[in-house]
Amino acid sequence: MDTTRASLLLRIKDPADATAWRDFDAIYRPMLKRFATMRGLEHAAAEDVVQHCMVAVYEHIRGFEYDPKKGRFKGWLRTLVNNRVRNLHRNRHEDEARTQDFRRDQERELAPDEAFERVWMEEHLRHAMQLLRKEAGDAAYAAYTAYAIDGKPVEEVCKQFDLTANQLYKLKWRLTQRLSEMLKELLGDED
Repeated sequence: MDTTRASLLLRIKDPADATAWRDFDAIYRPMLKRFATMRGLEHAAAEDVVQHCMVAVYEHIRGFEYDPKKGRFKGWLRTLVNNRVRNLHRNRHEDEARTQDFRRDQERELAPDEAFERVWMEEHLRHAMQLLRKEAGDAAYAAYTAYAIDGKPVEEVCKQFDLTANQLYKLKWRLTQRLSEMLKELLGDED
């Protein structure tokens, strides 16, 4: 991984830095969409929320100064997406509550801020796992996830990937450490 989250924010200040915008989009677009759908929006409305947020970031990032003491990007983005979702719900002109919407409201367990936190962490983890897979290679990554994530027995994973137990333990330790480093790079001092 070549950038921390803070440096990515600095890089997207340059609208011509297509690589930075691609990296930013890969992390934050899925996060924003998941959050909007968790809050009960249909696919098209969730896409509208994402587009609104990405445009707002584009329009405001040049004036953004990274100073955790003044406020965090995460908090600003959470407020932005929360407000947009809330406005869409408020502006709906539906007189009848549809059963599907009612059911979705009943299934929602987390408050908006809690849901955003959850999505924030899960999407950063997903992105880090993708980077880890590229860095470690498919075979090592598959062995790692089979043992460390899926919880398969050591003997089964060793047989499947032609590893000794010691090799598997070392692989798990090395990739877990690297994953931790990647998350620290992505999240900075926020979490």
